[in-house]
Amino acid sequence: EGVDAVDGSLPRLEGDRLAASYVNYYTANGGIVFPTFNDPNDQKAEETLKRLYPDRKVIGVPAREILLGGGNIHCITQQVPSGR
Repeated sequence: EGVDAVDGSLPRLEGDRLAASYVNYYTANGGIVFPTFNDPNDQKAEETLKRLYPDRKVIGVPAREILLGGGNIHCITQQVPSGR
């Protein structure tokens, strides 16, 4: 049970450095969804986004677990083609 690793893939280990970035946010109709990391800079990121997008609702989402998968908010909200 579980996931079969592809040959050559490496596991993420405790202490590995992660590419946490506030730029990996998603722009939606009327809103901005941005990653938070339980860090003092979360508030600075929120303030910056509110200043840049004054007409949109800015929402922070705890994103550490998403980050462990190798991406973040923008990465997991990519377009899905409609079915035929």
